[in-house]
Amino acid sequence: MNQEDTERKEIDPPVETISESGTAPGTYPFRQLRLNSYRHRTVRRWIFTYFFLLIFEGALRKWLFAGIPLISLPLSIVRDPVAMIIYFFAWRANVLPKNIRAVCWLGLSGFLLLGIIQLVANPGLSFFVMLYGVRCYWLHVPLIFVMGAVLTRQDVLRIGRWLLLLAGPMAILMIAQFLAPPDSILNRGMFSEGVGQIEAALGRVRPAGTFSYNTGAGSFNLLALAFLVFSFIDNCWTSNRTRWIATISLVEILPISGSRGFVLSTALFAAFALLGGSANARLRRVTLQTIAIGGAIFAVLMFTSFFRQGLETFAARWNEALDASAAGSVKESIVMRFFGEFIRAFKLLGDTPVIGYGIGLGSNFGAAMTAGGLGFLLGETEWERTVLEMGPLVAVLWLGVRCGFGFFIARQAWSCLRRGHALPWLLFGTECVAFFNGSTAQPTQLGFVVVTTGLCLAAIKSVERGDSLLAPDGKKTRRQIPYPAVGLASADMLRDRS
Repeated sequence: MNQEDTERKEIDPPVETISESGTAPGTYPFRQLRLNSYRHRTVRRWIFTYFFLLIFEGALRKWLFAGIPLISLPLSIVRDPVAMIIYFFAWRANVLPKNIRAVCWLGLSGFLLLGIIQLVANPGLSFFVMLYGVRCYWLHVPLIFVMGAVLTRQDVLRIGRWLLLLAGPMAILMIAQFLAPPDSILNRGMFSEGVGQIEAALGRVRPAGTFSYNTGAGSFNLLALAFLVFSFIDNCWTSNRTRWIATISLVEILPISGSRGFVLSTALFAAFALLGGSANARLRRVTLQTIAIGGAIFAVLMFTSFFRQGLETFAARWNEALDASAAGSVKESIVMRFFGEFIRAFKLLGDTPVIGYGIGLGSNFGAAMTAGGLGFLLGETEWERTVLEMGPLVAVLWLGVRCGFGFFIARQAWSCLRRGHALPWLLFGTECVAFFNGSTAQPTQLGFVVVTTGLCLAAIKSVERGDSLLAPDGKKTRRQIPYPAVGLASADMLRDRS
């Protein structure tokens, strides 16, 4: 081999060397690598489209098209075609390994087979309700793996930066909704002017921000909280002004939300962060620092009238919940509220038909198609609905797979934490409960479960690949980690070879 061949081999490494991140190996010409790089960027753009639609689709439904059900109703699934577009470009770019693709097809085939069996056994079921059930349980699941494969560390933190930037305006909107009367246009529901938000107490509503209901606002703020804590650990990817505005905003909406679930989820996130501090001293120090800063901001906000009104409303809501519980105790109001879902689901196993009542029947769409109105025909909580829709055998299998994947993500995030990378663990802490029992029938909750899990998996993969981080000015951070090739030639390699 002469010197010229040796130099060419050094410049043109085989694709197996470039494909260590898990995408399809093989020998492709350089033109194909450039094409795949373009397709990866296209997948990323559509993922960002999915993310922004998740945040703003509710605003379109309840304000812009509230009086037009033919538009507002389809907007609830506007992210479905976006997910399909992402899968198309991900397939063309070959971003997923064969085993993940096989799992995706197996899951889709399994739910379709279950739906067909249920339609044959019960001809009264609607075919469209069955398809909606497949959509709830599986359509968006492959997006988790696509996000983990194509999003780099810089992409994950770019989403985090957007969350922190939007935290301020979201808090202002939620405060305005809290202070406005229930019949205000700010508190309009998703269908018409006559449908408003859920009441908290004392004539106040639970503000929903740009989302259809307050659960979406809670998930948004929890996800922003994870990136906020991480910004105190690594402050080179966002500005100090953005960080402090987000800090004040997230403290402001705690009592304003009127939601016990959101406040308890925030406390659970803090507990997860402190637990992670046992493996990462810096995370423990930053978490305690963040709690202290939040407490100081909380004390200052006590001098504002809207904040005191929020505390009064939240206290009234808490007392109402205690009075409504069986024993009027914290145990019945909080502990049994969480564990009662699982207990009721297991009690239903023996009373449910073997093949279930029909996937999709327990969703609002299923109720509208079957009973002509919105409601919960089978069960309000996720595990109850799953058991009744699928039947005991398939439900136990599906819930086992779901819990197993949640424990897998937790173990991987903990491993990253022990290696000094806190972001995966913080992201897991925001939706640690939703990983196991988050609702897939409600579009917004499904979207946040998918996005949060996808971001967590992408953060884990970025640690495994050793992604570098670019500061807002485009310069490398203090940790000079080589930028990986995500299954294809990196941007620097493409630029050098063009």
